Amino acid sequence: MAETPRRVEGLQRVQIGLTGLAGVVLLVGLANIVIDKARIDDAAAPPPTMPAATANAVAPKEPLAELGVQPAPDQAPVVPDLQPDPNLNKPMDQDPAGPEQPPQNSPQN
Repeated sequence: MAETPRRVEGLQRVQIGLTGLAGVVLLVGLANIVIDKARIDDAAAPPPTMPAATANAVAPKEPLAELGVQPAPDQAPVVPDLQPDPNLNKPMDQDPAGPEQPPQNSPQN
């Protein structure tokens, strides 16, 4: 029986679909094995311990200032406050020399 090109193309699409489905099933199975292994390892490991604080240990008062992220409260600000530009109070749509007066034609008597 001669196979038509349409039938061959259909079988090829089914093979590709089944191969993709098998690949997804394998990936999900592998991920499940890895997650189960991680859970077993986490349950077997003891919880982390914190070192005991000694009597001489001093808690930082300003941790962000020690890191240089924020200035310490006793320091003056590095950048002074900026004052607004005084030219902003003037109308900016006019000539700074003032409006020009149109020439006055005086009537001749």
